[in-house]
Amino acid sequence: MPAPTFSQSVAERLQVRRLVVFGPFLALGLVLVVLWALVLWFALLYPKSLVDDLQEDLHGIALNATQDTEQLLREAESSLRTMDLLLLTRKTDRQDLDATVSLLADSLRDNARGITDLMLASADGRLWRIPSVTGDPYVNLGPRSFLSELGRPGAPSILLGAPIRLRPGAHFVLPMATRLSAPTGPFTATVGFIDLDALLRLYRTRSMRSGMAVLLERDDGVAMARWPEVPGLLGTNMREIPGGDVLPASPPASGQFMVSRSPADGRDRIVSYRVLQDYPLRLFVSFERDRILAGYLQQRRAVLGFSLVVTAIAVGLMAWFTRLQHRARLREAEREATADASPMGLFRCDLLGRTVYANETYLHLLEVDRQTLAWGWLDRLPASERELTREQWAALVAMGEPVDRVRQLTRRDGTEMLVRLRMRPMRLAGRVVAHAGTIADISVELAARRERERSQAVMSAMAQSVNVMMLAVDTDERVLFCNKAFERRFDIPENSWHGRQAADVFDDLYAAVHPLILRAFAGETSVVEMRDDAGIGPPMPPDGGERGDRGGTRYVELTYAPLITDDGAIIGAYGVARDVTDVKQEQMRLLRASNTDPLTELLNRAGFASQVNAALGRATDRDELVALLYLDLDRFKPVNDEYGHPVGDALLKAVSGRLRHALRPQDLVARIGGDEFAVFLTHVARPVDAQVVADKLVHALTMPFRIGALELHIGTSVGFCVQWAREADIDELVTQADEQLYRAKRAGRGRSSGSLCAERKKPVS
Repeated sequence: MPAPTFSQSVAERLQVRRLVVFGPFLALGLVLVVLWALVLWFALLYPKSLVDDLQEDLHGIALNATQDTEQLLREAESSLRTMDLLLLTRKTDRQDLDATVSLLADSLRDNARGITDLMLASADGRLWRIPSVTGDPYVNLGPRSFLSELGRPGAPSILLGAPIRLRPGAHFVLPMATRLSAPTGPFTATVGFIDLDALLRLYRTRSMRSGMAVLLERDDGVAMARWPEVPGLLGTNMREIPGGDVLPASPPASGQFMVSRSPADGRDRIVSYRVLQDYPLRLFVSFERDRILAGYLQQRRAVLGFSLVVTAIAVGLMAWFTRLQHRARLREAEREATADASPMGLFRCDLLGRTVYANETYLHLLEVDRQTLAWGWLDRLPASERELTREQWAALVAMGEPVDRVRQLTRRDGTEMLVRLRMRPMRLAGRVVAHAGTIADISVELAARRERERSQAVMSAMAQSVNVMMLAVDTDERVLFCNKAFERRFDIPENSWHGRQAADVFDDLYAAVHPLILRAFAGETSVVEMRDDAGIGPPMPPDGGERGDRGGTRYVELTYAPLITDDGAIIGAYGVARDVTDVKQEQMRLLRASNTDPLTELLNRAGFASQVNAALGRATDRDELVALLYLDLDRFKPVNDEYGHPVGDALLKAVSGRLRHALRPQDLVARIGGDEFAVFLTHVARPVDAQVVADKLVHALTMPFRIGALELHIGTSVGFCVQWAREADIDELVTQADEQLYRAKRAGRGRSSGSLCAERKKPVS
């Protein structure tokens, strides 16, 4: 069996040292990881599980308490609705003195759960008991009470007021008010008072554990009820207390959270809440955090103390094991030195220059094996140079200086390769103990560079040959490149743009393109289309012809985008300008064709609808009157039947001409069917002006038409409607105008019929 080589023995010794050095550290590290994993679980996850279990209980209590509260409020609301229905049937001025109303009020007080009293209320805050013995108000809450909200437009039909005392020393009650369906006399609402003690009894049955609390809060933050009671809290706006605004304006239907220093009692609490489904209230069920975590905190301190002691012992053992790593420092220094070098071919040589370690890339690149590793790389040199190169290499190693060289080598197949050698000394305690380095084949890199240069030449030739303008600038707006089309357009001598500022190149046009360049620097791509009134593009043709030979308005599309490197950095911007006049003109032609009647050259139905919507929007902004007129020609079908369609078509053209002549330039007129026309009027001064226009059109079309040798008598019926633009709906205008048209035709044709809105004063904007 052959003896092991030098490199193999070194590798085996390094493996043994790795186990000796890192084995104890791995064992102690594993113990510490397990220990602190348990500590973290106990410190972080275990209290969370306690809180989660408590939150589940609080969630269930909040659900049940919410259902009890909603049931109590629904019963109170039902009583108010019942009283409202009875009052609808009692047509008296003083319903508080009505015997039937009093009988129902007594019945509701006795049978409704939680209702302590029912009263009638006025908008200024006065309340009358039912029955009212003296006819005077029982209590006056004032004009700024919650009852004033009932008269506000859009207010809900049911309102809940803050807790109040109806008499000094009396119990707190929750007022619930609803608007009367048929107010009579001073009475505008009915008010029911819910006994707050009855509501708190419901909460006491749900919160039996010490440290638990239930709070009922209105959407605007007013505290409605709390158990256990806190003096002075009822009727207080919780949002005005520091830390009291714990929920957003529109919170989810339910949820949980933790609050530090509760605004009610100043204690840390775990809270679960639910929003009442039919009422602007939310209910909070909370538990004092310290009560559930008190025992756990003592245990946690003990566990943390024990863990710190164990960790200190482990750290001490690791410090002792560190003294055993002296023999492993050579391997560690080698790893760090080679890690700093190129990852292509890694090697290490001793102080005599012999290669004692190499990775697979090195062996493959230099075509050597491990048996000839020490000086095998010399075989890649001509035989006549090997001995001299060996001596020079040994001298370089002995100097202990860094080496960075490029050398051409020959592979076994005879092909040449260019390699780069980088080597650095390995130092231990200030003394050079070996050398490590990298070797890389840069032949591919050179080939890639030449390919990149070839690609750049191809791309430059393509950019110079296209008939669009191209420009590239750096982040300081210095020109990096522009093609020949750009040079011709701005009369720039060839290649004289190097280093010039974009403002100098564009001159007067810089203001138009500068915002696009800035957006490109910010990473945005901008594509804009504009009229070529400023001469931005397109470029002049290569044959020297003048731009815009076809005459008329030209359109150009500008595209500016960021110049981005492979690593995502923005180094500048590039722009392209191309002539899109033909595309733009074709789009405009198609738009006109789709919106115009080909016979009369009036708007068709689609074009009329589009322009009416736009005109209605402008009229809405000006708050003015608009009118829609529908016209149907009378006796047109006999003309077609007797004289043929060519005469009928000529007649329709003549009708369209008279309509244009009779209307203002800003009025919209369209042919929407065979012999049906529509007119939309804006800037209508008075509703009756639409009638004047309709009569004018009837008169204009009643006059005879001369088509060739024929004198034709037709006429028209007009239906119209007038409405304020802010209140107008296009579909409703069409329906009304159509109905009025048929009314005019039924009334004998040759007349107009319309629907006029009422005169009103324009609101002050």
